[in-house]
Amino acid sequence: MRSPHRHAFTPPAQSCPLRRSPARLGLVALTAPAWLTLGARRTSRLHAERVVVWAATVGLHPARFQELLRGFAAEHAGPGGGRRIDVALARLHEHRAAGDRVVVATGCAQPLAREVCAALGLGGVEVVASTFTAHRWRLPHAVPARGQAKVQALREAGVEVPVEHAYSDSVADLPLLQAARTAHLVRPRERDLPALLEALGDVEVLR
Repeated sequence: MRSPHRHAFTPPAQSCPLRRSPARLGLVALTAPAWLTLGARRTSRLHAERVVVWAATVGLHPARFQELLRGFAAEHAGPGGGRRIDVALARLHEHRAAGDRVVVATGCAQPLAREVCAALGLGGVEVVASTFTAHRWRLPHAVPARGQAKVQALREAGVEVPVEHAYSDSVADLPLLQAARTAHLVRPRERDLPALLEALGDVEVLR
């Protein structure tokens, strides 16, 4: 059921797995001069990520690529993965039970974000994520949904801003947290907490 109450929840972004493949790790090492140079500048960081993802996935059949995403999500977001944040999931389920519209907004690539949500038992939740189109041999195409771009991606998905509630653990999500009538911090890193509290004021911190 759709509701005028709008909520955005941001899980930690994940990356494609490279372990179990020495050849791909070697390819990442060989391309290191390119992606390290690109990654040093904020304006070109996305291109660095594309190079690393390409090295991790080049030549993979689409079905195998999807299988890896599903396995990675199950390993990290499944019941035994140790990375689930139960207090955040409980709050999310409370919003759903109240009939609120809940949107998972993440900088993670959309194919992986959907698998993570499925592993968390959130298969029916709307997902707004970085767009990502994998190519078997060419560099993947990606449009990030991070920072202010995440707020714009929510607008483009039909989410009215300001949202009623926003939950995040990241300084990078300050534009989203500040675009909420009520902001909540979910297990933020201690080194980031002072900056978050200075920007947001007195907010709830879920631990």
